[in-house]
Amino acid sequence: MRKGTFILTTVIILLFGLMAKAQDSSRILAGGGLGYATEINTLSIFANGVYQITDEWEGALGIHYFLPKDDLGVDITWLGFDLDAHYVFLEKDKIDVYGLGGLHITHVSSTVLGVGVSENNAGLNLGAGGRYQLTDNLYGLGEAKYVIVDSGFFHINVGVLFKF
Repeated sequence: MRKGTFILTTVIILLFGLMAKAQDSSRILAGGGLGYATEINTLSIFANGVYQITDEWEGALGIHYFLPKDDLGVDITWLGFDLDAHYVFLEKDKIDVYGLGGLHITHVSSTVLGVGVSENNAGLNLGAGGRYQLTDNLYGLGEAKYVIVDSGFFHINVGVLFKF
């Protein structure tokens, strides 16, 4: 329960911080959705904020909470943080397509026989994504990226973004 409250509080603070820092509010997008990571082999719930620096360049911050799982009697949870740069190389009609690269931090915690253990791992993100404009202020989002950390994993996300 404490982890859920922490994640929700972090997401709310980040979203309000993004809105407060925006001088041109039409350059902020924020939202969330669902993802799946191959090596972790579980679903994730994510919150994402994007700041459109120029027509081509964007900065993005993402938080991913991976659903906990029990692996051979060990309870494992993951929390991922992404700080990415997007380069928009295609804008056509209602579609934006971009390449992405950036930093990734994974916090892994597990409980073995009642003893808690945790560690942080840093790595890189490389991938691509796209947005489809559904309405004036609502976008559908899809991303696929490879996260280079420890053994690495492929991560797919789908969700929505609201433009402020």
